[in-house]
Amino acid sequence: MTYLVSNITVAQAATIINAFITFIHFTISLSLVILLVKFMPKANTALSWSNISRTLHSSIWPTILRADSDSNRTSGTVVSTTSLLATLTTVLVAVAGVLLPLGLSQGPIVPANFRQLDAQYVPDTSPLALSTTPDRGRFVYGRQCGGFHLVPCPGNDNPNVTTIAPSTMDIFNSTPHGPFTMQYRRFMDGDPTQNQNCSAGFMGSAETFMLRNDTFAAEGLIIDMTPEHPGIGFWNQTLPEVPRGGTWSQDIMWLEPVTQCVDTNLTIDYFLTEGPDGSIKDFNITDRGGFVNLTHEPPSLNRDGQHIDLYQHAYKGAAYSDLYALLFLNATREGSYIGASYPINSSSSAYLFGSGLNKINVLPLSYLNGTATSSTKVVCQGYGSADTANITNVHVSCGIFLGPPLRTDGGDPQYFNRGSKWSQGVYGCTSATRASIQTVTFSNNASNIQDIQITRQLSGLDVLWATEKTDLTIGDVDLFWGRVDDRYENDPSLWTTRADSFYLPAGGASIWNVFPVGLPAGAHAHVWGQIYDPISLSGQSLTDYSGQSDYALKARLQSLVAQDPITGNANIRNLIWTDIMANNVIGTQTNRTLWVADHLNTLQYDFKYAIPGFLLFLIWLPSFFGALFLLLTRSLTFAHMRNVLNHTSVGRVVVGTSALRTQGLSSHHQFLEMPQPDFSRDPNFLPNASSLGHRRNRSDWANTMGTVIVGLELGQNQRSVPNEEDIKLMEHSPR
Repeated sequence: MTYLVSNITVAQAATIINAFITFIHFTISLSLVILLVKFMPKANTALSWSNISRTLHSSIWPTILRADSDSNRTSGTVVSTTSLLATLTTVLVAVAGVLLPLGLSQGPIVPANFRQLDAQYVPDTSPLALSTTPDRGRFVYGRQCGGFHLVPCPGNDNPNVTTIAPSTMDIFNSTPHGPFTMQYRRFMDGDPTQNQNCSAGFMGSAETFMLRNDTFAAEGLIIDMTPEHPGIGFWNQTLPEVPRGGTWSQDIMWLEPVTQCVDTNLTIDYFLTEGPDGSIKDFNITDRGGFVNLTHEPPSLNRDGQHIDLYQHAYKGAAYSDLYALLFLNATREGSYIGASYPINSSSSAYLFGSGLNKINVLPLSYLNGTATSSTKVVCQGYGSADTANITNVHVSCGIFLGPPLRTDGGDPQYFNRGSKWSQGVYGCTSATRASIQTVTFSNNASNIQDIQITRQLSGLDVLWATEKTDLTIGDVDLFWGRVDDRYENDPSLWTTRADSFYLPAGGASIWNVFPVGLPAGAHAHVWGQIYDPISLSGQSLTDYSGQSDYALKARLQSLVAQDPITGNANIRNLIWTDIMANNVIGTQTNRTLWVADHLNTLQYDFKYAIPGFLLFLIWLPSFFGALFLLLTRSLTFAHMRNVLNHTSVGRVVVGTSALRTQGLSSHHQFLEMPQPDFSRDPNFLPNASSLGHRRNRSDWANTMGTVIVGLELGQNQRSVPNEEDIKLMEHSPR
């Protein structure tokens, strides 16, 4: 088999082949006629002359050379029109044969009717899968409660027991969209001797998806890395067996990060003097309105958690952050103005100095005054560790982010010139995690999960969400949460709400910034804690999301902020959360059977290439059905057609047995006058009796061409085949 690398499509290749074949078809017929004229015998039988005539006059040479057989000067309307249509259709057939295939292309794949098929687990082979702990059946769910000392968890009386109460297991296993359909990607077994017989997850990173901008499948997850709607879906990859591919849909539990940012209207400005990765010792905080326009009233905050307004949280955090920065700088609203700069030395700002500038960075809300960090965090989040853990105290993370460094001296940001001027915006952001039931549509043409096409949309189901009801504080317990069966709507042990989405509650992982042992449902809070922790985000314990050493990542982050500084900074937080979660949790929901629609291939056509074909069809349609009508009604018979063909053959005309008669002559033996050839034009042509035929009443050919009307006298009983005398006359003409 031979391969040819080319940029043309199959249809274009077929068109080129058709054009080549059409060219050969026309040129070979022209060439053969030339060879026939050159090498044909000078003397032939009458039947041979009929054959030669058919070959010569069926070619395009009469049209090219404007020979008699192509003359329309005295042909009459019927003959000339028919001849013109014949020539036109010949051209159209050639053109249509070349152009018609060019309009063909592969159409979209369409699904057939749905049918139930068996599904099987298909392993992933990506680095993410290789980092996943095998034998998922070893994972043991459990829970420990208590911040500073152990307390009994809901459903248990013994604080030293990590076993989950059977009633709790029943409630949150009543649907496939609960806390027991997710696990830690990497875990270690518990220690039964220490009454901690549950699996402990630990954070790690196998690969980063920060440069991707699509929705795809990985080991145990559906991952969406589009900036507008990132998130993960918990799905253990079970695929149907469809040789040609298929389409199916599943309702799966989806977690998505939700972030709101506000501009503090402050910037940090500096000159690059120590190189792109060097510390910035001296910089300015520039007032862009954050100080001079700072509100005098504490911003309001809605306390209804399941109807949370993250913008209010972000604005409240940004306002308090600006207030503490104003106090630290010993400045006043009245003394500041737009463009006012406040010099800072890194020695007086441990946070800015320790985390470094010239990169994406996270800071505490009170980034200039560490003593106010805890109070501003509680003000922004809307809860503290001593508040009751319930359905309305939704997890919220707060912080200040430095946007990507932007060059402000007009130079190229790809060049880190010494002495170049840079600026980074300061943004206040808040984040939460929202769960929903998403209808995910899968479409695959192969058996590996990397090639699956995925789309998703909110299912629109008004489902029942629940959390445990307890008197424990947020710092003491991580609540179970999830979608539960409708029969639990009035269960006294639960807080419930009906909605198409659900904000996850705050718990111990929100306060202590750890993975809760045996409880992956609380991992989301720990991941937010890592993102809002200055040390973690700077690459001390995770992938470096600051862009300090990954220039491709920095370029993408800069592009997000360049499009919209507020939305861009929020999208950065959400993408980082999705990337970390994908590396540390996994879904276990499986399906034994699926309703699948097999893929059907389709063709599509561009009708502009069919114009010659349409013209050909318009000529063919009346011609074909007109001829068919004449034959079916016996207005024309095959016998008559055979007579016409026989008696118009040049051989019969030459020997005088044709029924062609000059108009007005009725004698059966009075034949058409044949021309006297001009032999002087071709000295190599030697006439003989056979080539001239038997002629009667000879006259000059010019006297009859175009002037003498010749008719075909075929009576009803006219013989359609030559008799014995005719045959002798044609075959044995004297030479």
